[in-house]
Amino acid sequence: MGLIAHQLESAGIPTMSVSSARDITEAAKTPRSGFLDFPLGHTTGKPGDIDLSYNIISDVLSLFEHKDALSIKDLPYRWSDSDDWKDHVFPAGGPEKIEEQDVVDDRLDRGDKPQYQSTDDAVAASRTHKGMECTICSGVDY
Repeated sequence: MGLIAHQLESAGIPTMSVSSARDITEAAKTPRSGFLDFPLGHTTGKPGDIDLSYNIISDVLSLFEHKDALSIKDLPYRWSDSDDWKDHVFPAGGPEKIEEQDVVDDRLDRGDKPQYQSTDDAVAASRTHKGMECTICSGVDY
């Protein structure tokens, strides 16, 4: 999303987005982003919660009023009263539910350098960007 937003912005079309992946949004420097610490796939709220969805969309649309295109606004909504839902999202050892004491968030921290799924992906990306900047990845430093 961030790379597409950069292309639209460079063409003079303002963009905004809703994100549940802050590290990716920061790395891509996505313009005018509303951040929600919600499960992926639920960036407009819980299914059937019309009021929450309306409020999220209203808050995100208000980002068009900001001149600073490179901003991330933390939206004031919570998925639940506690963060226990996160324990069921990233269990160690795969997607199956495991014993509570074994559940951990095993995601890698995101840094300034691109991360790849495999060595082959890293080689392909390096070859594609060698000596030039890819117009698709405009705004991303390699």
